[in-house]
Amino acid sequence: MKVLIIHCTYKYKGGEDTVVMEEMKLLHDNGIIVEFLQFENEGGTIAKLLQLPFNIGAYNKTRKKLQSFAADVVHVHNWHFAASPSVLYAVNKFKIPFVITLHNYRLLCPSAILFHNGRLFLASLHQQFPWKAVQLGVYKDSKLLTLWLAFSMQLHYWLNTWKMCSRFIVLTNYAKNIFLASKIKFPDEQVTVKPNFCTIPPLSPATPGGYFLFVGRLSEEKGIDLLLKTFASGNYSIKIAGDGPLLEEVKSYSSRCTNIEYLGILDKSRVFELLNNCTALVFPSVWYEGMPLTIIEAFACGVPVIASRLGAMESMISDGYNGL
Repeated sequence: MKVLIIHCTYKYKGGEDTVVMEEMKLLHDNGIIVEFLQFENEGGTIAKLLQLPFNIGAYNKTRKKLQSFAADVVHVHNWHFAASPSVLYAVNKFKIPFVITLHNYRLLCPSAILFHNGRLFLASLHQQFPWKAVQLGVYKDSKLLTLWLAFSMQLHYWLNTWKMCSRFIVLTNYAKNIFLASKIKFPDEQVTVKPNFCTIPPLSPATPGGYFLFVGRLSEEKGIDLLLKTFASGNYSIKIAGDGPLLEEVKSYSSRCTNIEYLGILDKSRVFELLNNCTALVFPSVWYEGMPLTIIEAFACGVPVIASRLGAMESMISDGYNGL
């Protein structure tokens, strides 16, 4: 079998990018012929955004790839926004079945994460067109960009683009229920739950290090503000690894509080080493999440997770059993 993976990489590499690479490796290790078609959002951003409804360059790039690689199945991960839904039409032209992993809620709301201005934003789930999201400018605090993004998604809803997809993959039953109850009204048989996974490098016996650990994107929706304020008010030690828009705030706290240590961006082997020896992984995210890879990695190391009772985290953690 031949599988083509299509994915737009992120500015700040995170769990979704890792999931794509892990899935490619797993397929390859099991005898599947896999090739990767990557799109970049860096450079020519405005032009790519304007072509969000249909990026002719991405369409042609996908067609060219499929002409040279006769895939049996295409797996699309993130297509926003350099690829655009045009890649789906390119795949469909070759009459190749394709699946899409819904890592977030972009199809339902321009915010993608159902989060805005420090809190959950669920209005788009109940509107045929996300006017409230446009009014608030939930995408990059811009009403114009939010409107354009909302229109682009709505256009493909009207064109029945999403009905071309053989199967949508979601990461948890929680996410599946949100999509099944949404305005898109996916039929139950079109949505499959397939959890994320991780591979574990060889680890030395754990040596309790007396510290808590945060690994991830340093951004508002990840609960970084709550994390910093909580640990700054006490004496518990926490190590923070990652990158993101709140990097300078993390560095500022780290310089003032001796119990908060910023480690920078770490490779996977170092992350597992820290996980293996920490007291617990702290995951204070304040949006629903997809299925956080760092939680899976913590469980793989036998480490409990302290997380928000919200969305995917609530479905993954049994309070008092594998975390709090």
